[in-house]
Amino acid sequence: LKSANQTCRILESSCGGLISSSLMSVPGSSKVFFGSTIAYNTKKSGPLLCGGDELLDQLLSASGDQNGDANIEIQADLSEETKQYIKTKINWTRDAALSYCNHMSTDFAIAEGGATGPTFHPKGMTTGFAVLAVAGRKRKGESVEILAQKVVYSTHADREGNMRLYADAAAELCLEALAVVNPSVVLEAQTAKSAGGSDVVVGETTEDDVVLDRSSHLRSDAAVMKDYYQRKDAQHVVLRGTDEVFFASPNKLALPTLQSLNEDAALAALLETDGTNIEELLDNRVFLGRLGTSQAPIFALFLPENAHLDSNINQNSYFDRTRPRAPFLTSTHNELALTATAYVNWQKTHQFCNVSGSPLEYIHGGTCAKGIGADGKAHLHWPRQDPSIITLVTNPSSTHALLARSPRHSVYLYTALAGFVEAGETFENAVAREVHEEVGVTIDRESVNYIASQAWPFPRSCMIGMNASAMEDNAPISIDPDEIVDAQWFEKEVVYKAARDTDRMGAILDPRVVAEKQAKGEWNGNLLVPSKGVLARTLMDHWLENH
Repeated sequence: LKSANQTCRILESSCGGLISSSLMSVPGSSKVFFGSTIAYNTKKSGPLLCGGDELLDQLLSASGDQNGDANIEIQADLSEETKQYIKTKINWTRDAALSYCNHMSTDFAIAEGGATGPTFHPKGMTTGFAVLAVAGRKRKGESVEILAQKVVYSTHADREGNMRLYADAAAELCLEALAVVNPSVVLEAQTAKSAGGSDVVVGETTEDDVVLDRSSHLRSDAAVMKDYYQRKDAQHVVLRGTDEVFFASPNKLALPTLQSLNEDAALAALLETDGTNIEELLDNRVFLGRLGTSQAPIFALFLPENAHLDSNINQNSYFDRTRPRAPFLTSTHNELALTATAYVNWQKTHQFCNVSGSPLEYIHGGTCAKGIGADGKAHLHWPRQDPSIITLVTNPSSTHALLARSPRHSVYLYTALAGFVEAGETFENAVAREVHEEVGVTIDRESVNYIASQAWPFPRSCMIGMNASAMEDNAPISIDPDEIVDAQWFEKEVVYKAARDTDRMGAILDPRVVAEKQAKGEWNGNLLVPSKGVLARTLMDHWLENH
């Protein structure tokens, strides 16, 4: 908003000012935020409303209108009284956002109305919801209209948790609305101009490439692979060594085409690092698949650790460490970075056939390795992933979570417990064993639940995310000093604040980021948790939002 010289106004109901305070906490908000109103009870809020009696009458009328908006789908499993109540809030937020945007002459107006709990008035209603609406003008001089509106459903009746859920959803909806009016503010340019004036194609999350089609059925088709390897529009995930990837921005990879690799001065120089053979580098690319409906092939290109990018020629792209930075990539780019990393680690550690001892030849677009035995028999090998469990353990009343710090983490970083699944072991048994081995806590085996998974090719894991409950509240902890430096039971509010601090700081797995914030006096706390995008954090957020 600040960069576009635009302003906003907020009308809240069940969030009680949390959306407004969230916006106000961001430096620079005084330039864009024109204030807010909290109308917790519509009938009694007339004098507070910008539209006065006129808006009050309009909102009271909207509260009684149960027709709703046919374009907004309401969950089918709700009681009829709950559905009707949601429809009135759809009307209320629509009219409120439109009126506030008009009366205040702001570029945007945000309206929120719903129910947080713990008790609800509509019959049969047991969990919270909120309707959010953003009004604005698509172009200056045009009439105000609703740019985005949605219903946010909760799975519980915890008031504080629901207020946070709705405020987060409001932020996401604001980005959707902003993309309608100012797409250039939200979406990065498709190409970034280097100082030399040539184009480096940058990947972006458009409808054409939001999904990676791995196209495994094409890998063994020699004719197709030959064509793909020669296509000028083929894109590339570029890795330097095994732990760095080529970025265009903090949340996007730079995906140069074959044409730009050949013609861009900076990229051509990058391929010409001393001791490298350009043809060999291009021949050894790994086929990752095709991107979305465009079906452009995409490869992993592996460069040596000493490959140098001249920042004086190319100032728009850069190499950075994959492990701490990948969680901040968009979902497709995260998948591309992790897949490419998995292949480079596999190829580096698998040079010989473990059956015949013969040198391996990489086939099928680099995704399969073939060794030939003394008897002439071929042995095929594929990359493997080692299953590992990662578990957030809570006490039976779900008020505390057990977090631990490993020797490889900084003194302030605590996370969930993790360990490899042993041969012949189920995920559930691995959870119970690892928790007891590392911290001496016994879990309720019936409480183990699967939440999500994540590829973690450092070097070749697939993390299986679970939650589990200890057998007793605040169970005593006895750490394994070979695995864990410290472990503690943390209250939910403490974990929430640590998550909030983490989100403000960015890539906290990189100690340099935290050190910089500390040096500037921007953070002086003693607890951080993994960043969003890391499975351990997904487990924590699931607990914070749903328990």
